[in-house]
Amino acid sequence: MFESLVRITTIVGAGVVWFSGFRLFLRSDLSRTRKVGWTAFLVLIGIGIGVVLPLSQVWTKFLLLIVILPALGLADVLLLRSGRGLSFWIRACGFEVCTVFGVAAASRFLLGHAGAAALLPAVN
Repeated sequence: MFESLVRITTIVGAGVVWFSGFRLFLRSDLSRTRKVGWTAFLVLIGIGIGVVLPLSQVWTKFLLLIVILPALGLADVLLLRSGRGLSFWIRACGFEVCTVFGVAAASRFLLGHAGAAALLPAVN
């Protein structure tokens, strides 16, 4: 029961962070070509992770990155010195992390549903 509550809360919170980061990404100064390219790159990385890792490890790695997301944002603030605040970098990194792991979970789920997951190697 408690684990389900944690998962649901995490997914809802990640959805909020993803949406906020997505809006930030859409309003960025990047050209449309770069936005599409970056999104395609994130999706391909997610598919690769979904092919290699079982769903339980996708979830575990996602939780780890969500927990350290503020540290990633702080590292960006301190290292890049772009004048952007912690909130900006948490939203930006959150969009990327949630996109990659959302695609990974969806691709692994679809592979499992299609019966192809048993044919693919899984990292233990």
